[in-house]
Amino acid sequence: MKSMLAALMVLAISVPAAFAGEITDRAAEAEKALQAGDGAGALEKFRGAEEALWQAMPLAVQNVKQVDSAGGFGIYSERANHIYKPGEKVVLYMEPVGYGYGSDGLGNSQIALSVDLTVLSDSGEALGTFEKIGSVQVASRSHNRELFFKLDLSLDGLPPGKYKCNFLMHDQNSTKTAPFSTDIEIAG
Repeated sequence: MKSMLAALMVLAISVPAAFAGEITDRAAEAEKALQAGDGAGALEKFRGAEEALWQAMPLAVQNVKQVDSAGGFGIYSERANHIYKPGEKVVLYMEPVGYGYGSDGLGNSQIALSVDLTVLSDSGEALGTFEKIGSVQVASRSHNRELFFKLDLSLDGLPPGKYKCNFLMHDQNSTKTAPFSTDIEIAG
């Protein structure tokens, strides 16, 4: 728990000052509860610090992997290489963080994200941009943090060669966006 608190306090230094005090204050409260033998209370306080950090941080996309399959958060089979046959589907696994929460109108928090794609040639020429090629919506009674996004791409029509896929994730509940990219090759 001490290492998690230390990491949270380090992260607090890089967020806006209005949130930093709240984050460190809540983390300190968690430490006090833990020292008093109240593990459940410490976890509750720690989650408050995590919530403040989450609201302050930008949207980001972590752990972007080209996969053969993905069945849940952290449950995927990473692809051995980034080389595809013409017409073969590209499957990406990713873990967004820092997204906002809306409401589904039924008393649930709702996560809503979408992704745009720009395909670049090996020389950096933009070959095309495609908006909202994938999206995810999750309604939950709690503010889920472990969310995975699986994106199935069909890049039919690309001739053999190397390409960069630049993505832009949009949070539908805020103005936050997050760029990320991956390289692929279409075999000849």
